[in-house]
Amino acid sequence: MDVSVVIVDWHQPELTRRAVRSVLSQRVDASVEVVLVVNEADDDTVAAYRADLPGVTVVAERTNAGFAGGVARGIAAASGETVVLLNNDAVADHGFLDRGLAVLAAGGPTVAAVAATAVLEGRFVRTPADAPRSATDLVARDGARWHRAEVGETLVNGTGVVLDRSGNGRDRDWLRPVDDAPEHAPLFGFSGGAVFLRRGPLDEVGGFDEPVHVYEDLDVAWRLRLAGYDVRSAPDAVVVHRHAASSASDGPLVRTQSMRNRLLVVVRNGSRRLVTRVVLRTLVRLVLDLVRPSGAQLTPAAWRGIVLEAPAALRHARRLRRGDAVGEAARRAVERLLDPTG
Repeated sequence: MDVSVVIVDWHQPELTRRAVRSVLSQRVDASVEVVLVVNEADDDTVAAYRADLPGVTVVAERTNAGFAGGVARGIAAASGETVVLLNNDAVADHGFLDRGLAVLAAGGPTVAAVAATAVLEGRFVRTPADAPRSATDLVARDGARWHRAEVGETLVNGTGVVLDRSGNGRDRDWLRPVDDAPEHAPLFGFSGGAVFLRRGPLDEVGGFDEPVHVYEDLDVAWRLRLAGYDVRSAPDAVVVHRHAASSASDGPLVRTQSMRNRLLVVVRNGSRRLVTRVVLRTLVRLVLDLVRPSGAQLTPAAWRGIVLEAPAALRHARRLRRGDAVGEAARRAVERLLDPTG
C-alpha cells in the first residue's frame, strides 16, 4: 500500500463508522488501506466492524491504550509508506487525501509531516460579553466566547500546532472564522487528529510515546524537528471535526494530563533554558493552586497524583532524551519556532 489511514475508536461506533466511510469514499491516485484500532475491544464489537467494513483492517486492543497506544498499534499493523492519522470524530472532506499527499510529495524527503486543516462541525455565533458563562462555550485566544447556533459562522478548529515559550501547545487558528485571514504564528507541529506522516522519519524518531496521553502529537513533531525534518500545513486538506465528541476537551482529567505531559515533553525535548522555565512555572502554578483554591487549575488531589508520578515519569523522559542524543545547540535552534507572543 502507498497510504495507510489509521483511525482509533473507543466506544464510539457511530462516529467511527462515519469517519471510516469518509476515507473509503475518497478518490485518490494511490493505493489506500484503512486500519481501525478498537480500544477496549470486545468480540461482538470487533465482529460488527469487520462485517460492516469489509476490506478494513480491524485491530482489537483489549485494553484502553489511549490515543498514542492506539496509533502505535495501528501503525504496526499498517503497510503504507505514508501514514495518515484521522480522529474517529472527524469526517474527511472530498479531496482530503489527494491534497494532503500532494503537499507532502511537493516538500520532498525533508518534510516529515503535513498538518491538515480541521474545521468545527456546525455553526457558531459570538456569545455576548455580558452573558453568563456556560460550560459549552468555546473560548478563543482573545477571550471571545462562541456557542453553537442554527445559523452562524463556520470556525476553524486548527491548522497545526503552535508552541509557546512556556511549553504550551495550542491549535493554530483556533476559532477563526473560515473567511478571515489566517493566523501568522509559526507552525511548530501538527494535531494527531488529521495529519500526513512519512513512515521513515516517524520510525527514525521512535514513533508515539505511549505514556504520553495528551501532547503526544506535539512530542512527535518536536522530535521530528530535532532530527532535522520539517512540518508543513495543507490548508485545502480539510476535515470536519465534532469537537470533544470522543472525550471532554477541558475536563479535570484533560487538565491534569496536560499539566503532567507538558512537563514531560519539554523535559525530553527542550533546551536546558526552556526546561528550567517550564519547571519553575509548574511549581509556581502548584503553589498558587494550593493557596488560592477558588481559582485553581487543578485540585489538590490532582496535584498529589502528579507529584507522586513525577519521579518515574521524569526518569522516563530523561532516559529517552539521552537516547535521542541531540545537542543543546540543535534544541535551541528548533526553539526559534516558538511563538514569541505566548
